[in-house]
Amino acid sequence: MNYRTLTGTLLVLCVSLVAAGQPQSGITGEIVDSEGAAIANARVLVHWDPAGSTVGLSDNIGIQHDVIVTTHSNGRYLAEVPAGFYDVFVSAMAFTPTAAKVRVKKDRITYNSTLRPDPLVSRELAH
Repeated sequence: MNYRTLTGTLLVLCVSLVAAGQPQSGITGEIVDSEGAAIANARVLVHWDPAGSTVGLSDNIGIQHDVIVTTHSNGRYLAEVPAGFYDVFVSAMAFTPTAAKVRVKKDRITYNSTLRPDPLVSRELAH
């Protein structure tokens, strides 16, 4: 192995180790109902909004594919995504979905959402 190959390999290894030790950026939060009870298995879809890049924001890295996670039994979730502007859509059976724009910088941000009972489902159950 020549000197350049060895140096390149060591450089890649060092960068990988440093990156692995740094906290990931992303969106975390809790999804609850209108009474404050945790909603398990709610679907959280995170969609990158590339518009920030078109106006010159260099930290709107984003990702090209949507990230979909579900909440745990305690209503909490974590979606690991790079810095950028995102649309966050939250939905669960029998609840009206919510949507919001969020900006992730270097660390994790918190986005909590309260879902309200869907009036169409409530009306159907009443009959």
